[in-house]
Amino acid sequence: MRIVNLATLLLLTVVLALQWRAGSQMLGSGLSLNDEPKHFTSGVLVYDYLRQSLHSKRSSSPMPFAENFEAHYPRVAIGHYPPMYYVAQAAFYALAGPSILSARVLSALLTAILACSIFWSVKPFAGWRTALIATLGFLAVPLVQLAAWQVMSDLLTGLFVYLAILAFARLLDSPADWKAALGFAVWSVAAILTKGSAWALGPFFLLAPWICRRPRFFRSRWFFAALAVVILAGSSFYLLAARTGVGYPTRFSHYLTAGFFHRAEILRDVSGFAPALLLGMSLLGAGVALHARWRLGDESRGTTLSLVAASWMLSQLLFLLVLPMTAEARVLLPSLAPAAVLTARSLVWLRGVLRIRSEWLPAVPVLLGALLVADCGLAPLILFVGYRQAADAIPYSQNGALIFLAGEDWRGEGNLIAERRSQDPRHRDVMLRGTHMLNASDEKGVYRPILHSPEQVRSYLLAMPVQFVVLGRPPFDNAYQTLVDSAVVGDPADFRLLSTVPIKNEAGETLDALRIYENVQAGNRHPSKIEIPLGFDGGKRVIEFHWP
Repeated sequence: MRIVNLATLLLLTVVLALQWRAGSQMLGSGLSLNDEPKHFTSGVLVYDYLRQSLHSKRSSSPMPFAENFEAHYPRVAIGHYPPMYYVAQAAFYALAGPSILSARVLSALLTAILACSIFWSVKPFAGWRTALIATLGFLAVPLVQLAAWQVMSDLLTGLFVYLAILAFARLLDSPADWKAALGFAVWSVAAILTKGSAWALGPFFLLAPWICRRPRFFRSRWFFAALAVVILAGSSFYLLAARTGVGYPTRFSHYLTAGFFHRAEILRDVSGFAPALLLGMSLLGAGVALHARWRLGDESRGTTLSLVAASWMLSQLLFLLVLPMTAEARVLLPSLAPAAVLTARSLVWLRGVLRIRSEWLPAVPVLLGALLVADCGLAPLILFVGYRQAADAIPYSQNGALIFLAGEDWRGEGNLIAERRSQDPRHRDVMLRGTHMLNASDEKGVYRPILHSPEQVRSYLLAMPVQFVVLGRPPFDNAYQTLVDSAVVGDPADFRLLSTVPIKNEAGETLDALRIYENVQAGNRHPSKIEIPLGFDGGKRVIEFHWP
C-alpha cells in the first residue's frame, strides 16, 4: 500500500508539473488566441463601469459607457459573447487589479475549482484514490493545460455546466427537491450567459431523463419550472443583443443549412479535444453505467451521475451536428469534466472485474491513471513575446495618445490594445484599428480599402492628427497596410521611427517586427471628434468619440 501511495503522489506531482510548465511560460507571453484580447478588454470594460457606478452618485447608461470605452480600446466582445465571464473577471479585478496577469490567474483558479468539484462529486461512489486519478486525468488533458492559463470563457462555461448537471443528477433521483431544481436552473442560466454553446443544455434536458431511466421526471412540476427559468432568463441577453444590433450579425440559417461534408469536417477537427485513452475510458464508463441501470437495476446516485455525464457529452455532440459553428476543439471543453466522471466509473468497474489480490486493487486506478497522463503528454504551447515591450515603447501621457494600429489584424492589433490597457494606469489612449478605419466591410465581412494611394493615407493621418503609428513588417496581409507603410516610411519629415520591437514565438523565432512611428508635428494636439467604425465584428456600428 505504501508503494501505491507513493505512486499516487508521484502522479500528482507530474500533473502539477505539467500545469506549472504551461503557466510559467504563458504568464510571460502575449495573448495567443484570436478572442483572448477581446475577452480581456471586455472584462476591463465591465470592471470600469461597475467601479464608476459604485464611486459616483449618478451612474451612466451602460451603452454610452461601452461605446466610449470601445473608442479607447476597440477590441470588445460583449454582444458577440454574453456577459457572465466579464462579470467574473470584474469581480476578480476588484481584488487583483485589471491586468492580463490577473486574468490568467483567474483562469487557473477556475481550473482548480472545477477540479475540486470533480473530485468531491466522484469520491462518494469511486473512493478518494480513484476520484483523484480521474481528476488528474482531467488536469492533464492538453486542452486543460492551456485553458488553465488562457483568457477565454470556455473554462467558466465548463464549470457552470458541470455544476448544472450535478444539480440535475440530484433532481432526477429526488424529483421533489426544489433546491436541486433551483440549482440546475441557476447554473444553467449562468452557463448560457457565459457562452452560447451552453444551449446544448436544451437537448440534455430532454435526453438525460430517458437515458437515466427517469421518464416520470417529465411529469414533475419542477421540470416545467426549471425549463421556464432557463428559457426566459437564458434568452434575455441574446434577445437584447439582437435588438440593439451589437456583436456579430450571426445568421443561424447558414449553419442549419450546412451540408454533410461540412459537418463531417467539423467533427473531425474537434474530435481531438481529448486523448484517445480518456475518450475510450469515458465510452467504457458510459456503457458500464447503462448496463448497471437498465439491466441490473442499479439505482445508486453514482450511476445516475455517470449517466447524466454521458447525456451531456451526447448532447454537445448533437448540438454541434445541428449547429456546426466552430471547428475549434475548445468548444468541447465542458465535456471534459463529465469525461472524468465516466473515466472514474470505468476504473471502478475494472477494479472490480480484475481477479488480482485484494492488496493490489488500489494499484489499478494508479496504473491506468499513469497511462492516461502519459497519453496526454505535453500541451503544445503557442507563445508570442514582444507585444508588452511594444506597448511600453509608446510613451504614456497624462491626456492619452492617439495611436493608429496597422499591424497584423487579430494578433497584432488585439495584443497591442490589451497590453496597452493592462499597463496604462490612466487608460486614456484612443487606439484606432486600421482594419476598420481605412476599410469598408460588406455583408460577408470582407474588407476593402477606402483610400487608394499613400498620399491620401498620409493626408488622413496628418489631418487627424495621429500621434503614433504601429506597423508590422512586409509582406502584408491587407492592401491598406501597404498604403500606410508607403505613407509613413516614405515621409521622414513628418514621421520618425521611434522603436522597432521583434515579435517572437515559443521557439525564439522572429515572427514579425513592430515598427512604431511618431508624428513629430502632432505634439499634444488631439482631434475634437472622431468617427470610429467598429467593423463587421462590432455589428458594423459607427461610434462618435469627443476628446475631453
